[in-house]
Amino acid sequence: MESSSAGGVIPEHLEALQKLKAAEESRVVEQALAAAQQHLRMDAAYLTTIDSRQQTVEAIVGDPGPFARFQGIAFPIEQTLCARMLSGEIPNAIPDTRAEPLTNDLDVTNEFHAYIGVPVKLSDGRVHGSFCCVSSQVRPDLGADEVRFMQVLADIVAARLEQVHGNIARLTERFRARWQTA
Repeated sequence: MESSSAGGVIPEHLEALQKLKAAEESRVVEQALAAAQQHLRMDAAYLTTIDSRQQTVEAIVGDPGPFARFQGIAFPIEQTLCARMLSGEIPNAIPDTRAEPLTNDLDVTNEFHAYIGVPVKLSDGRVHGSFCCVSSQVRPDLGADEVRFMQVLADIVAARLEQVHGNIARLTERFRARWQTA
């Protein structure tokens, strides 16, 4: 019998569980991102994870030409709109990033001229990351209604992430129990 350092779970089983988790998450995330992009008529919608040093684009929906290069990329925290939004330095919706004094110093504003983002908060209050959209055009119509719509989608994504993580934890425990008694 094989063993692993992950509490007796066979590495292949753990890998399969992680793939299952990613598949379940990706379907909900992709649908939420597509809804945000289409409803708000933005060029791209994306989900990030964030820590004290960097922000990573975990999923992105939009024209694959200009946006595919951002998938999986980690950006230094000080270079991101999302970090400023999460810290409360900037509003959730910025119709013109170049005209906004709190964002016009960021290189990203050369390419993305409108931004809307909300936190993805887990039930325990931790911030998983951000749920955002960008446009290459100025968008004077972005406001409170669009922020509320984005927050509803972000809450759905957060709930699904937690559900999937809970399911994976329960399955992992079952595997551990099964392999420890075998």
